[in-house]
Amino acid sequence: MTHRLPLVKLSLLRPFVGEFHARGIDPEPVFDSVGLTEEATLDPDLSVHVMVATQFVENAADVANDRFLGARVGAKLDLGGWPILADAEARATTAGDYLSIFIAGANEVSSSATEYLNISGQTATLGERRTFKPTILPAQNDVFMLALGWAILQRALRDGIDPSKVTVVVSDPSVLPPEFDLMHLVKGNRMGFSIRFPTAWLSSSFDARSPDLTPMQRRDADVGEFVHSFRQVVRAYIGQGALSAADCAVLASMSQQKLKRRLAAEGTGISKEIDFVRQEYARAALFETNRSISDIATALGFTDVANFTRAFRRANDMTPTTYRSLQRTQKDGSAE
Repeated sequence: MTHRLPLVKLSLLRPFVGEFHARGIDPEPVFDSVGLTEEATLDPDLSVHVMVATQFVENAADVANDRFLGARVGAKLDLGGWPILADAEARATTAGDYLSIFIAGANEVSSSATEYLNISGQTATLGERRTFKPTILPAQNDVFMLALGWAILQRALRDGIDPSKVTVVVSDPSVLPPEFDLMHLVKGNRMGFSIRFPTAWLSSSFDARSPDLTPMQRRDADVGEFVHSFRQVVRAYIGQGALSAADCAVLASMSQQKLKRRLAAEGTGISKEIDFVRQEYARAALFETNRSISDIATALGFTDVANFTRAFRRANDMTPTTYRSLQRTQKDGSAE
């Protein structure tokens, strides 16, 4: 019988690195504690034994002095670019279909855990069962995966969930943040998490979302893992003024030339990726906030509003003012 080592991709640690940078915390002590480097997490092909990654996540919460870190990071994960979920979005007709397609895809690439969806009478259980026994309490790892599982369940049910009918099981419920308080929290063992909910929810109709994506947003879903990881690094700093290629190389923990070569191999470049994230930030700020266009331009490092407006128009085929007006008109119309 062939047994696979319980390995995980080092790139899975990138969300924690991004969170550290966003909070202004140096992640190097966490990497040092497990004998890793930040640069290694940018290589989509590198894997480590799962206990190394497990220890990293537990240590990260200690260094950040945040017992809710695992759940917070898990809840912030961007699910939009996951091929497995894209497949589920395209093929599912019910919430049960969506979860089943996700689980089948996830289990094809995982060697450290088995995802499952079990049904027992009126109760369905979505969870993960580890293929190894952790040598430490995986408290932060559990709630990180739980937050991810919860986000996927919400996506499957299109947010139509009553938390009071949900029971979650993790090895240490005390590290779950207050937003989970409406659920029933149960202390489990070290072998994984689970979310229990009414079986009837699985038959809920699944209507695939078809958002009006810009060309740049569609391109974001098609990039390789290295480019996606690099964008996450840039996103943590993009609203803090001008961001240069040299700055990005420092954030990525590699020389500017090496970063340039890695991105060139993916058909892109440093300046192109900075602009991608800059425009992404600009669209979100225009739509989701009441910040002035001048303030947004300054946050993105533009010397004046005119330069920002020209760059925005090139990328989005309209001025920032027109974009804000159009998006808010569409939102108001859909709410009626």
